[in-house]
Amino acid sequence: MRAAHLLAAVVLTFFLSAASTIISPETRTAERAHKLHFSSIVLDTHDDTTQRFFSKTFDLGKHNPEGNVDIPRMRQGGMNAIFFSIWIDGRITGATAVQKAIDQTDMVHENVRKNAKDMAFCLTADDVRRAHAQGKIAALIGVEGGHMIGNDIHVLRMFGDLGVRPPGRYQLNRSVMNNSLSRYNSVAAN
Repeated sequence: MRAAHLLAAVVLTFFLSAASTIISPETRTAERAHKLHFSSIVLDTHDDTTQRFFSKTFDLGKHNPEGNVDIPRMRQGGMNAIFFSIWIDGRITGATAVQKAIDQTDMVHENVRKNAKDMAFCLTADDVRRAHAQGKIAALIGVEGGHMIGNDIHVLRMFGDLGVRPPGRYQLNRSVMNNSLSRYNSVAAN
């Protein structure tokens, strides 16, 4: 009887250890998804953190109790490229809007420099790939609203020189952009 119990225990141990090595299809899918996510370039195309850069208590390099974006969370979530959105209330126009947008752009650059061990400022897809290869988070800048160019197409060029890339077409103030583009076309035609 004792031998039968011993044999049963051995067989049970064998089946339990074999069962523990069987991986469910759901687990395999989750593992593949995790591997794909963390080996890919994951880009947040619109982040509204730039206003927080003016706070003396906000530190992009540390976990912040308020907000959703900081370097520790980007690392934890596998986000390795981010477009910081420059946003000014659409009721603010002209030189004031331009200056506020420049100030936010400068703060993005300052925060990237301050966190240079974790971030790299990028202008192109190749820059993003290089940052990813170096294990850094690629930082890009986009403008969210055409009112920040102050009716002057030259300001748009200046933003380009500061590293700002796509203006947020979905929030362009039509009259501001039409006036700017009309003036630009008039100058270009003469």
